[in-house]
Amino acid sequence: MSRPLDHLTYLKTAQAQGKLAHAYLLSGNDTAGKEQVIQGFVAFLLGPQKAKTHADVAILSPEKDEIVIGQIRKLKEQLSLSAWASPYKIGIIRSADRMNQEAQSAFLKLLEEPKGSTLLFLEAQHSSLLLDTIRSRTQELRLYRFEEPHAQKTNLLSKLQKSSLQERFAFAQRESQDPKALYETLLDLQRETRLELLHQLRDGKAESLRILRVFQDVLSALRQTQVNRRFAAERILLEL
Repeated sequence: MSRPLDHLTYLKTAQAQGKLAHAYLLSGNDTAGKEQVIQGFVAFLLGPQKAKTHADVAILSPEKDEIVIGQIRKLKEQLSLSAWASPYKIGIIRSADRMNQEAQSAFLKLLEEPKGSTLLFLEAQHSSLLLDTIRSRTQELRLYRFEEPHAQKTNLLSKLQKSSLQERFAFAQRESQDPKALYETLLDLQRETRLELLHQLRDGKAESLRILRVFQDVLSALRQTQVNRRFAAERILLEL
């Protein structure tokens, strides 16, 4: 499991060797760790002034529930200007997995045509919600925080594992009414299953590995095809 300081050291080394990528995707549930990496590296590049007040740093966050195309266009405008007081123009997108499809398409063009010394940081909890073409054009740094088993006593995964088939089917029917909510629920279940696998590995077991492969197949189908959402959810719930 990578720590924030590991990633910060990696970025500093890449910069010193002239191997800095133009875009980094910081994914996972360790929100504080991701912010530590971004703020620490921006301070390293630009000086101790906070990123949110620096003239050469543009920060973008969701408006209400999502990031829209107008915000991406504004970001592109800001990054097209010459750097004011540093060698870099830096763009930071918080909750990048909240970009809607139009915003993601617009951002992809920005990724494909980076200008000058532009550096982009995308922060996302669920990187799989982003287009594959966006992910392939970024370097992904994963930061996860795993809680101890006693802190997970009431998680959704354990509740569903204890429920009857009828209750699971009812849950699948209810959740499948909202595509976005279903996808995020399945991502949460996937995260909890990964945590369960981590604890199993400590005991020399890997019982949850098979279920994680099913999660991967189903989430990919939901993202890329018109698969029936309820049937997709049921397939996972039957495996728990």
